[in-house]
Amino acid sequence: MKFTHLLPLLLLSTSAVASERSTVTFGLDNDGVFGVDQDYTNGIFLSYTSSAVNEPWLIFKPLSLSFWGAGSLDKWEFTLGHKMWTPSDIEDTTPRANDRPYAGYFHGELNYISLHPQQAQRFNLTLGAMGENSYADQAQKLVHSITGSDDPNGWEFQIDDEVVGSVGYLSHFNLMRNRSIANTDWEISNVSEANVGNFRSDVSTGLMFRWGTDLAGNMGAANISTENPFRAGMIGASNSAWFVFTGIEGRYRFNDITIEGDRSGVEEWALENGQDPSIYDVTLENVQASAVAGVAWYNEYVGVSLAATVKTPDYKEATESIYGTGAFSFWAFF
Repeated sequence: MKFTHLLPLLLLSTSAVASERSTVTFGLDNDGVFGVDQDYTNGIFLSYTSSAVNEPWLIFKPLSLSFWGAGSLDKWEFTLGHKMWTPSDIEDTTPRANDRPYAGYFHGELNYISLHPQQAQRFNLTLGAMGENSYADQAQKLVHSITGSDDPNGWEFQIDDEVVGSVGYLSHFNLMRNRSIANTDWEISNVSEANVGNFRSDVSTGLMFRWGTDLAGNMGAANISTENPFRAGMIGASNSAWFVFTGIEGRYRFNDITIEGDRSGVEEWALENGQDPSIYDVTLENVQASAVAGVAWYNEYVGVSLAATVKTPDYKEATESIYGTGAFSFWAFF
Protein backbone atom coordinates (compact mmCIF):
# COMPACT_ATOMS: atom_id res chain seq x y z
CA MET A 1 0.00 0.00 0.00
CA LYS A 2 1.45 3.33 -1.03
CA PHE A 3 2.06 6.18 1.37
CA THR A 4 -0.10 8.60 -0.63
CA HIS A 5 -3.12 6.36 -0.04
CA LEU A 6 -2.78 6.26 3.74
CA LEU A 7 -4.22 9.62 4.78
CA PRO A 8 -7.61 9.18 3.09
CA LEU A 9 -7.86 5.70 4.57
CA LEU A 10 -7.09 6.98 8.04
CA LEU A 11 -9.61 9.78 7.83
CA LEU A 12 -12.47 7.92 6.18
CA SER A 13 -12.27 4.31 7.29
CA THR A 14 -14.84 3.14 9.81
CA SER A 15 -14.28 -0.58 9.32
CA ALA A 16 -12.21 -1.35 12.43
CA VAL A 17 -13.82 -4.23 14.30
CA ALA A 18 -14.05 -3.80 18.08
CA SER A 19 -12.39 -6.41 20.28
CA GLU A 20 -14.26 -7.16 23.49
CA ARG A 21 -11.28 -8.86 25.15
CA SER A 22 -9.32 -7.63 28.15
CA THR A 23 -5.62 -8.47 28.35
CA VAL A 24 -3.32 -9.32 31.26
CA THR A 25 0.39 -9.20 30.43
CA PHE A 26 3.58 -10.14 32.26
CA GLY A 27 6.87 -8.82 30.89
CA LEU A 28 10.49 -9.30 31.88
CA ASP A 29 13.71 -7.63 30.67
CA ASN A 30 17.17 -8.81 31.74
CA ASP A 31 20.73 -8.45 30.49
CA GLY A 32 21.74 -11.89 31.79
CA VAL A 33 21.20 -13.36 28.31
CA PHE A 34 24.32 -11.42 27.28
CA GLY A 35 26.29 -12.68 30.30
CA VAL A 36 26.49 -9.27 31.99
CA ASP A 37 24.92 -7.45 34.94
CA GLN A 38 25.23 -3.73 34.27
CA ASP A 39 23.51 -0.55 33.07
CA TYR A 40 19.78 -1.28 32.53
CA THR A 41 19.92 -4.72 34.10
CA ASN A 42 16.33 -5.73 34.86
CA GLY A 43 12.73 -4.72 34.32
CA ILE A 44 9.51 -6.44 35.34
CA PHE A 45 6.00 -5.37 34.28
CA LEU A 46 2.43 -6.42 34.98
CA SER A 47 -0.33 -4.85 32.89
CA TYR A 48 -4.09 -4.92 32.64
CA THR A 49 -5.67 -3.61 29.44
CA SER A 50 -9.42 -3.12 29.23
CA SER A 51 -11.74 -4.36 26.54
CA ALA A 52 -12.97 -1.84 23.98
CA VAL A 53 -14.02 1.58 25.25
CA ASN A 54 -17.25 2.26 23.39
CA GLU A 55 -17.59 5.91 24.32
CA PRO A 56 -14.62 7.73 25.93
CA TRP A 57 -15.33 10.44 28.50
CA LEU A 58 -15.71 13.88 27.01
CA ILE A 59 -12.27 15.17 28.01
CA PHE A 60 -10.60 12.05 26.55
CA LYS A 61 -12.38 12.08 23.20
CA PRO A 62 -9.58 14.06 21.46
CA LEU A 63 -7.16 11.22 22.40
CA SER A 64 -9.11 8.82 20.18
CA LEU A 65 -8.44 8.40 16.47
CA SER A 66 -12.24 8.16 16.10
CA PHE A 67 -12.48 11.83 17.13
CA TRP A 68 -10.42 12.70 14.01
CA GLY A 69 -12.53 10.61 11.63
CA ALA A 70 -11.02 7.11 11.77
CA GLY A 71 -12.85 4.06 13.07
CA SER A 72 -10.67 3.15 16.04
CA LEU A 73 -10.55 0.59 18.81
CA ASP A 74 -9.81 2.35 22.12
CA LYS A 75 -8.65 0.89 25.43
CA TRP A 76 -7.45 1.87 28.87
CA GLU A 77 -4.34 0.25 30.31
CA PHE A 78 -2.73 0.20 33.75
CA THR A 79 0.82 -1.08 34.26
CA LEU A 80 2.91 -1.66 37.37
CA GLY A 81 6.62 -1.65 36.55
CA HIS A 82 9.95 -2.02 38.28
CA LYS A 83 13.27 -1.13 36.65
CA MET A 84 16.85 -1.10 37.90
CA TRP A 85 20.21 0.15 36.69
CA THR A 86 23.64 -0.75 38.13
CA PRO A 87 27.32 -0.03 37.48
CA SER A 88 29.55 -2.57 35.72
CA ASP A 89 30.91 -4.15 38.94
CA ILE A 90 28.14 -4.69 41.47
CA GLU A 91 30.48 -6.42 43.94
CA ASP A 92 32.47 -3.23 44.50
CA THR A 93 31.77 -1.78 47.97
CA THR A 94 32.86 1.76 47.04
CA PRO A 95 31.54 4.24 44.46
CA ARG A 96 32.96 3.90 40.96
CA ALA A 97 34.11 6.95 39.01
CA ASN A 98 32.90 7.25 35.41
CA ASP A 99 30.32 4.49 35.86
CA ARG A 100 26.56 4.25 35.81
CA PRO A 101 24.88 5.03 39.17
CA TYR A 102 22.72 2.51 40.97
CA ALA A 103 19.08 3.45 40.38
CA GLY A 104 15.68 1.85 40.90
CA TYR A 105 12.26 2.95 39.70
CA PHE A 106 8.96 1.52 40.94
CA HIS A 107 6.13 3.07 38.99
CA GLY A 108 2.60 2.93 37.71
CA GLU A 109 1.45 3.82 34.20
CA LEU A 110 -1.97 4.92 33.01
CA ASN A 111 -2.31 4.66 29.22
CA TYR A 112 -5.02 5.59 26.75
CA ILE A 113 -4.65 3.46 23.61
CA SER A 114 -6.30 4.09 20.24
CA LEU A 115 -5.86 1.57 17.41
CA HIS A 116 -6.55 1.59 13.69
CA PRO A 117 -5.18 -0.67 10.91
CA GLN A 118 -3.06 2.25 9.64
CA GLN A 119 -2.09 3.92 12.91
CA ALA A 120 -1.74 3.09 16.58
CA GLN A 121 -1.16 5.60 19.36
CA ARG A 122 -0.76 5.67 23.13
CA PHE A 123 -1.03 8.58 25.57
CA ASN A 124 0.85 7.87 28.76
CA LEU A 125 1.00 9.15 32.35
CA THR A 126 3.70 7.58 34.55
CA LEU A 127 4.32 8.25 38.25
CA GLY A 128 6.66 6.44 40.62
CA ALA A 129 9.40 6.42 43.23
CA MET A 130 13.19 6.43 42.97
CA GLY A 131 15.70 5.54 45.66
CA GLU A 132 15.08 3.30 48.65
CA ASN A 133 11.35 3.61 48.08
CA SER A 134 11.75 1.72 44.81
CA TYR A 135 12.94 -1.37 46.75
CA ALA A 136 15.40 -2.13 43.94
CA ASP A 137 18.20 -3.05 46.34
CA GLN A 138 16.07 -5.61 48.20
CA ALA A 139 14.76 -7.03 44.92
CA GLN A 140 18.20 -7.53 43.38
CA LYS A 141 19.69 -8.99 46.54
CA LEU A 142 16.81 -11.45 46.86
CA VAL A 143 16.99 -12.61 43.25
CA HIS A 144 20.78 -12.91 43.31
CA SER A 145 20.65 -14.95 46.52
CA ILE A 146 18.22 -17.35 44.83
CA THR A 147 20.17 -17.63 41.56
CA GLY A 148 23.63 -17.69 43.17
CA SER A 149 24.70 -14.54 41.30
CA ASP A 150 27.18 -11.92 42.50
CA ASP A 151 26.17 -9.95 45.59
CA PRO A 152 25.28 -6.31 44.84
CA ASN A 153 27.22 -4.27 47.42
CA GLY A 154 26.76 -0.64 46.37
CA TRP A 155 23.09 0.18 46.71
CA GLU A 156 23.83 2.66 49.51
CA PHE A 157 25.19 4.88 46.71
CA GLN A 158 22.01 4.82 44.60
CA ILE A 159 20.06 7.79 43.26
CA ASP A 160 18.23 9.49 46.16
CA ASP A 161 14.56 9.11 47.07
CA GLU A 162 12.31 11.18 44.87
CA VAL A 163 8.83 11.06 43.39
CA VAL A 164 9.19 11.32 39.62
CA GLY A 165 7.05 10.90 36.55
CA SER A 166 6.36 11.87 32.96
CA VAL A 167 3.68 12.27 30.33
CA GLY A 168 4.20 10.84 26.88
CA TYR A 169 2.85 10.18 23.41
CA LEU A 170 3.71 7.21 21.17
CA SER A 171 2.64 6.79 17.54
CA HIS A 172 3.00 3.95 15.01
CA PHE A 173 2.13 5.03 11.46
CA ASN A 174 1.99 2.60 8.56
CA LEU A 175 4.17 3.73 5.66
CA MET A 176 3.82 0.62 3.52
CA ARG A 177 2.12 -2.77 3.84
CA ASN A 178 2.05 -5.35 1.06
CA ARG A 179 1.11 -8.95 0.51
CA SER A 180 3.87 -11.54 0.81
CA ILE A 181 4.05 -15.32 0.48
CA ALA A 182 1.83 -17.93 2.18
CA ASN A 183 -0.89 -15.58 3.37
CA THR A 184 1.56 -13.21 5.08
CA ASP A 185 2.21 -9.47 4.81
CA TRP A 186 5.26 -7.28 5.23
CA GLU A 187 5.14 -3.77 6.62
CA ILE A 188 7.30 -0.72 7.20
CA SER A 189 6.10 1.81 9.76
CA ASN A 190 7.32 4.94 11.48
CA VAL A 191 7.52 4.81 15.27
CA SER A 192 7.80 8.19 17.04
CA GLU A 193 7.62 9.10 20.71
CA ALA A 194 7.87 12.13 23.00
CA ASN A 195 8.10 12.23 26.81
CA VAL A 196 8.24 15.15 29.24
CA GLY A 197 8.89 14.91 32.98
CA ASN A 198 11.41 14.91 35.80
CA PHE A 199 12.06 11.19 35.22
CA ARG A 200 13.06 11.61 31.58
CA SER A 201 12.32 13.97 28.72
CA ASP A 202 13.08 12.95 25.15
CA VAL A 203 11.94 12.78 21.54
CA SER A 204 12.60 9.85 19.23
CA THR A 205 11.73 8.50 15.80
CA GLY A 206 12.60 5.37 13.87
CA LEU A 207 11.56 2.71 11.40
CA MET A 208 10.16 -0.75 12.11
CA PHE A 209 9.92 -3.69 9.71
CA ARG A 210 7.46 -6.53 10.39
CA TRP A 211 6.58 -9.70 8.50
CA GLY A 212 3.81 -12.09 9.46
CA THR A 213 0.04 -12.48 9.59
CA ASP A 214 -2.74 -10.00 10.40
CA LEU A 215 -0.37 -7.04 10.73
CA ALA A 216 -3.29 -4.61 10.52
CA GLY A 217 -4.73 -6.12 13.69
CA ASN A 218 -1.63 -5.87 15.89
CA MET A 219 0.06 -2.66 14.78
CA GLY A 220 1.71 -0.91 17.74
CA ALA A 221 2.29 -4.00 19.89
CA ALA A 222 6.01 -4.27 19.09
CA ASN A 223 8.11 -1.23 20.03
CA ILE A 224 11.64 0.02 19.42
CA SER A 225 12.65 0.11 23.06
CA THR A 226 15.08 -1.60 25.41
CA GLU A 227 12.51 -1.34 28.21
CA ASN A 228 9.34 -3.42 27.85
CA PRO A 229 9.57 -3.66 24.04
CA PHE A 230 6.33 -5.61 23.52
CA ARG A 231 2.93 -4.20 24.58
CA ALA A 232 0.29 -6.91 24.10
CA GLY A 233 -2.44 -4.49 25.18
CA MET A 234 -1.98 -2.75 21.81
CA ILE A 235 -3.14 -5.83 19.91
CA GLY A 236 -6.42 -4.77 18.34
CA ALA A 237 -9.15 -6.60 16.44
CA SER A 238 -7.17 -9.79 15.90
CA ASN A 239 -7.89 -13.32 17.10
CA SER A 240 -4.60 -14.97 16.13
CA ALA A 241 -1.36 -14.06 14.39
CA TRP A 242 2.40 -14.39 14.36
CA PHE A 243 5.06 -11.97 13.16
CA VAL A 244 8.75 -11.15 13.36
CA PHE A 245 9.88 -7.57 13.85
CA THR A 246 12.99 -5.43 13.85
CA GLY A 247 13.51 -1.70 14.17
CA ILE A 248 15.98 1.08 14.86
CA GLU A 249 15.43 4.58 16.24
CA GLY A 250 17.34 7.73 17.07
CA ARG A 251 16.58 9.76 20.18
CA TYR A 252 17.47 13.08 21.77
CA ARG A 253 17.20 12.94 25.56
CA PHE A 254 17.04 16.21 27.46
CA ASN A 255 17.18 14.88 31.04
CA ASP A 256 17.40 11.53 32.82
CA ILE A 257 17.25 11.25 36.60
CA THR A 258 18.82 7.75 36.53
CA ILE A 259 21.98 9.48 35.26
CA GLU A 260 21.76 12.97 36.73
CA GLY A 261 19.96 12.42 40.03
CA ASP A 262 21.43 13.38 43.41
CA ARG A 263 23.37 10.72 45.33
CA SER A 264 23.80 11.80 48.94
CA GLY A 265 25.38 8.45 49.82
CA VAL A 266 28.22 9.09 47.36
CA GLU A 267 28.71 12.63 48.64
CA GLU A 268 28.92 11.51 52.27
CA TRP A 269 31.33 8.69 51.45
CA ALA A 270 33.59 10.98 49.38
CA LEU A 271 33.79 13.66 52.07
CA GLU A 272 34.56 11.06 54.74
CA ASN A 273 37.41 9.78 52.59
CA GLY A 274 38.79 13.19 51.64
CA GLN A 275 37.67 13.08 48.00
CA ASP A 276 35.84 15.44 45.70
CA PRO A 277 32.31 14.02 45.21
CA SER A 278 32.10 15.46 41.69
CA ILE A 279 34.57 12.86 40.35
CA TYR A 280 31.79 10.29 40.65
CA ASP A 281 29.33 12.28 38.53
CA VAL A 282 28.57 11.12 34.99
CA THR A 283 27.29 13.18 32.07
CA LEU A 284 24.11 12.49 30.14
CA GLU A 285 24.62 11.54 26.50
CA ASN A 286 21.90 13.48 24.72
CA VAL A 287 22.08 11.71 21.35
CA GLN A 288 21.17 8.02 21.64
CA ALA A 289 19.99 5.10 19.51
CA SER A 290 18.17 1.82 20.14
CA ALA A 291 17.42 -1.29 18.08
CA VAL A 292 15.21 -4.33 18.59
CA ALA A 293 14.54 -7.69 16.94
CA GLY A 294 11.96 -10.22 18.02
CA VAL A 295 9.10 -12.58 17.33
CA ALA A 296 5.52 -12.76 18.63
CA TRP A 297 2.72 -15.34 18.46
CA TYR A 298 -0.78 -15.46 19.89
CA ASN A 299 -4.14 -17.17 19.50
CA GLU A 300 -7.52 -16.16 20.89
CA TYR A 301 -6.50 -17.15 24.44
CA VAL A 302 -2.77 -16.58 25.05
CA GLY A 303 0.37 -15.20 23.45
CA VAL A 304 4.14 -14.93 23.89
CA SER A 305 6.95 -12.74 22.56
CA LEU A 306 10.74 -12.90 22.67
CA ALA A 307 13.08 -10.04 21.75
CA ALA A 308 16.69 -8.90 21.89
CA THR A 309 17.43 -5.20 22.30
CA VAL A 310 20.57 -3.07 22.05
CA LYS A 311 21.27 0.60 22.72
CA THR A 312 24.08 3.09 22.68
CA PRO A 313 25.31 4.46 26.04
CA ASP A 314 23.14 6.81 28.09
CA TYR A 315 26.17 8.64 29.48
CA LYS A 316 29.37 10.03 27.96
CA GLU A 317 31.82 8.26 30.28
CA ALA A 318 30.59 4.74 29.39
CA THR A 319 33.33 2.28 28.49
CA GLU A 320 31.07 0.08 26.35
CA SER A 321 29.70 1.17 22.98
CA ILE A 322 26.65 -1.13 23.09
CA TYR A 323 24.43 -2.41 25.91
CA GLY A 324 21.86 -5.15 25.45
CA THR A 325 18.99 -7.00 27.10
CA GLY A 326 16.71 -9.90 26.36
CA ALA A 327 12.95 -9.46 26.75
CA PHE A 328 10.13 -11.94 27.32
CA SER A 329 6.40 -11.34 27.64
CA PHE A 330 3.40 -13.58 28.13
CA TRP A 331 -0.24 -12.54 27.99
CA ALA A 332 -3.76 -13.89 28.20
CA PHE A 333 -7.04 -12.63 26.74
CA PHE A 334 -10.29 -12.98 28.64
